[in-house]
Amino acid sequence: MLPLKTTAADPAAAGFATASARPGSTPPRRTAAGLQALYEYFHPISGGPDRNGWPFGRPVHVGEVYSVLQALRGTELVEDARLFGADPTTGQRGQAVQRLQIEPHALVFSYEHQVLVEGA
Repeated sequence: MLPLKTTAADPAAAGFATASARPGSTPPRRTAAGLQALYEYFHPISGGPDRNGWPFGRPVHVGEVYSVLQALRGTELVEDARLFGADPTTGQRGQAVQRLQIEPHALVFSYEHQVLVEGA
């Protein structure tokens, strides 16, 4: 899942992505690289589109998940990505959304991403 969190009082985001690896690329390594890239991108202090921290109140778009994963070396194709609002306290998630609205005073943070990479 590509989960993203805000604060304990605000909804978090959770997601799931499926990608295929290029020939000669190892799926377990691509999975680890995908998870690391997502945790870095959705980091509240050092992540975000400009890598200067996630802007307060900035919504999250499922297209950003595609973009982060597709940019990774060894990725042939990101076949599916889903984004869910989630409660980080209970771990429950809502329905898949294209855009996750964030409250003006809240920040996104990563929460239990899941990436599945299939062999070429």
